[in-house]
Amino acid sequence: MFNPAYQNTKVLVVRENWLGCTGLSAFNALIRAGVQATSITEAEYLPLWSSFPMRVVRRALTWAAVKEFNAALLRDVQHYKPDLLLVFKGPMVLADTLRAIGKMGVVRYCFYPDVSFSTHGPYLLEALPCYDWIFTTKSFGVRDLESLLGVKTASYLPHAYDPDVHRPRVPEARDRDEYDCDISFIGSWSPKKAQFLEALLPQRPETRLKIWGDRWQNLTMSSRLRPFTVLRAIFGPAYAMAVSCSKINLAVMHERVGTASSGDLITSRTFHIPACGGLLLHERTPDILSIFTENENCVCFSDVDDLVAKVDWLLADDRGRKAIAQRGQELVESAHSWDHRARTILDHYLRSRATVAA
Repeated sequence: MFNPAYQNTKVLVVRENWLGCTGLSAFNALIRAGVQATSITEAEYLPLWSSFPMRVVRRALTWAAVKEFNAALLRDVQHYKPDLLLVFKGPMVLADTLRAIGKMGVVRYCFYPDVSFSTHGPYLLEALPCYDWIFTTKSFGVRDLESLLGVKTASYLPHAYDPDVHRPRVPEARDRDEYDCDISFIGSWSPKKAQFLEALLPQRPETRLKIWGDRWQNLTMSSRLRPFTVLRAIFGPAYAMAVSCSKINLAVMHERVGTASSGDLITSRTFHIPACGGLLLHERTPDILSIFTENENCVCFSDVDDLVAKVDWLLADDRGRKAIAQRGQELVESAHSWDHRARTILDHYLRSRATVAA
C-alpha cells in the first residue's frame, strides 16, 4: 500500500466523518499510501440535525455556517500549504474559495459520488467549474458535466469499498436475530426502489425481507413493505454484518433526478456487498457489466419478473449462491478497494504536476 513516490505529497481533504463513508475511507487510504494528509469536515460547521426544530435552526444558520467553513478551509490551506486539495462532493465549498486556493498554487480535485450535479445545494454548480479535475462515479457524469457546465476536465472513477469496514463478518446469535434474512435492501427510499420491492413481495410473500435506510418513512401507511422496513440507516460494522447475514443483497439503482441524463447505473453498494462476502443481486446496467460478469461473480435482473426468477434460483441453490459471492469478493479485492482508487487519484495528480513542470 505504501508508495515512496507519494510521501512528499501534502493533501488537504474535505470529507464527511462517519464510518464507511466515501471521504473517510479515502482519507484513510491516502494515509496508508504514504501521503501527508489532513482534513476538514463540513458537518463540524453545519451538523446534520434530524428533529424538526433543529432543522429549522439549521436552515436559518446555513449561510453563516457556510461562510465560517470556507474561512476555516482557507486558513487550513494557508497554514498547511498542501500540494493538493481533494474535496468529496463539497456542497459547502464556494467558488470564490476555490479560486483563492488556486491562486495559492494548490491543485484542486473533486470526487463527486452522486447522480445529479444540481440537487445537492445552491453552491455546487458555480463551484464545480473551479476544480482542476473532477472524478465522477457515474459513467454519464463526464458527459453531464460538459453539457451542463462546459467542464471538460473530468473522468469516470467508480466507487470502491473500504477494507477496514467492508469485510465478511462472523455473526453471533444476537446478530442473527437482528440481521438474518433471505433478501436485504440497504439504501435510502426512492419511488423506484419502493415500486420494485412492492412488486416483489406479493409474488413471494414467504420471503424474509429486511429494508434498512433513510426516508422509508415516505412509504404510504398501507404499504405492504412497512412490516419489513427498519426505519433507520446502518453504517460501518453493522452495515457489513447485515450484508453478511443476508442470503441475497439487492441493489436497485436510483432513478434519474435533477439535470442528470440517466438514472444511477452503479453505486457504492456495488462494491461494498461483494467485499463483505455477500451475494450481489444488481439491477442490470452497462456499468456493472463493464466490471462484473453476470452469473459468474454477480447476478443481475432487468424487471420484476426477472427479479423473482433470480430470487427463486438463488434461494434454492445455497452452494451456487455462495460460489458466486466468493468470486465477487475476489473480484473487488483485486482492483476495487479505496487503496486502488487513492492510487489512481494520486497518480493522476503526479502526472499532471510532471506535465506542468515539463
